Amino acid sequence: MKIYLDTDDFYQAELYEHKLATVLGRGKRLKRMLRAFPTEYEFKQASINQISRALKIKNPNSKILSQLKRLDQTYQRLMTPKFSAALSNNSQAETVMCIDTEYLWSDLDSIQYAIKSNNEWKLGIVFTNSDLAPAISAVEGIEVLKEIIRAVKPDIFVGHNFNCDITVLEKVYGAKINPLHNYDDTMKMVRKSHVSNIIGGASLDRIIEKIFSDDTIGLINAYQNLDDFIKYGLKDAIYPIYAREYFMNGKLPKVDSRLKIDKVVQNKVRDLIDFQFIDLRRKD
Repeated sequence: MKIYLDTDDFYQAELYEHKLATVLGRGKRLKRMLRAFPTEYEFKQASINQISRALKIKNPNSKILSQLKRLDQTYQRLMTPKFSAALSNNSQAETVMCIDTEYLWSDLDSIQYAIKSNNEWKLGIVFTNSDLAPAISAVEGIEVLKEIIRAVKPDIFVGHNFNCDITVLEKVYGAKINPLHNYDDTMKMVRKSHVSNIIGGASLDRIIEKIFSDDTIGLINAYQNLDDFIKYGLKDAIYPIYAREYFMNGKLPKVDSRLKIDKVVQNKVRDLIDFQFIDLRRKD
C-alpha cells in the first residue's frame, strides 16, 4: 500500500481520490465527484447541497453524505484495520476446509479444495468438464466432495464470496448441501476488517497480491493451460484459509512455500501435468 506522506501535488491528488474511494468506491460516483470537485480544496469549499447534486443523491440523511461531511475522520476510521476473532463464525475451529469452484465453460468445470488441520494440509481438484481434462460428471464430482467432507468433518468451511460457490454446487446437484452453510467468507471479512480499503479492493487476487505478495494468474489465462488452471484453482482454495487467520488476529501467517496435491480426479490427469506440488512463491 502507498503511504501518502509526500506534499507534492500529485501525491496529494492521489490521496484525495483514495479518501473519496473509501466512501464512494471506484465507480461512477467517484468519477462524478472528481469532475465536480477536482481538488480536495474545492471539495471542502463545497456545500453539502452541491455535493449531493454532484452525486445525484436526493436523501439529505444519506449515509454517504454523512461520511463525506467528515471525510478526513471517515477516512481515518475506514483505514484503521479492525482485526477480530469475532469476524469468524467459529474462531476456535481446528479443521478448516476451503472449497472453490470454476464454471466458465459449463455449469461446473471443476471443484478444488484445501484442508488445514493442525498445520497439516490436504489439497485436491476434481474435474467435472471433459473439455478441460479427463473428468467425471458434475453430480459425481459433488458426491466425491461430500465423501471428503464426511471423512474430514471440518469445523468450518471458508471461501471467497462462498455463497456463489454454494449456489453453483447446489444448482448442479439439485439439492441443498447442508454442511456447506457453516462458513466464513473472506470477502466479508476483508471488508469488515477495513483491509479492503487499505489494499484497494476486496477481490481474492487483490488479497493474494497485496497481503501475501504472491503472483496471480487470472481466470481467463488459467483456462488456456491445464497446468495454470490447476495452480490457479488450488491457490484460490489455499489462500482464503490463510486470509481468514490474518483477518482474525492481524498477524500474517507463515505461508508454506510448497504444498502437495493429494487428490486429482480423474487420476489420469496426473499424466498430463509435470508437477505434484503447488508452490506459493513470495515476491522479494
